[in-house]
Amino acid sequence: MISLYTTAFNLKNFNINFDDAFSNWLCYVDEITIGTLRSEHEQVRDLVVKSEYYDSEKIGVVSRHLDIYDDIYWDGKLKDAALKNSHHDVALQVDLDERISGDIAGFEFLSDEIVDTDFPCSVMIPYLNLYQDMDHFLDIGYKWYLHTREGTNRGPVNFALKEDGCFDPEKSDTCELIDDEGNIIPAISKIPFGDNQPKIIHLGFLDLERRANLNKKFWKDIWSKRKSLSQKKEVEATDVLTDASEFKPATIKHNLPQPLWPTL
Repeated sequence: MISLYTTAFNLKNFNINFDDAFSNWLCYVDEITIGTLRSEHEQVRDLVVKSEYYDSEKIGVVSRHLDIYDDIYWDGKLKDAALKNSHHDVALQVDLDERISGDIAGFEFLSDEIVDTDFPCSVMIPYLNLYQDMDHFLDIGYKWYLHTREGTNRGPVNFALKEDGCFDPEKSDTCELIDDEGNIIPAISKIPFGDNQPKIIHLGFLDLERRANLNKKFWKDIWSKRKSLSQKKEVEATDVLTDASEFKPATIKHNLPQPLWPTL
């Protein structure tokens, strides 16, 4: 059995569709835990409860007193809060703009492999960045999505931490899968990308106007502050694009069979 954990925050800038996410995720997992800010707890919970897929025994919301603009580690802390309130032996960290794809039995097999391993471990699963439409993609990467629940945390990796209490944003986003000493949890397998192989589909670049607007209103300030604190001077995160015209046009087709993910 697999527990999925995710986060929901800053709802005024994020267009969240819980129905769309839940209808996919519940094909693969037995529990969903959503971490949010204490100030947004009621708002998030109201949206979750209104979902046609809501089940109080499977879906829950937890919150923490955090200030996005004062606590540079808020992102990892929210993910870790959701992880710590999950219950099954195997956990899957997925964001609200991500969908699970591939053979369901494949995820079950990987889950069994994790359970049979006698130390905290993970499996590196590929993700596909959809780009502008459902047929094109930007790139393919890997993350520690699936892992042992006990003995794992979400937070900054130890080699990114600085003596002044800050971290190097070129080495961490504060959400790495780590042990209690801040070491990366070892991966026992890396899944090749393929039509039916377990994978994650990222939707964050489907609508470039929305992406640019979200970067402008939220992420650029977050990353500029992180870089400024790390370098002890004012630094602008110029790599966070805020105008849709700055994005390159889609050119690469993924040729995966449609639909890209199952739903209930």
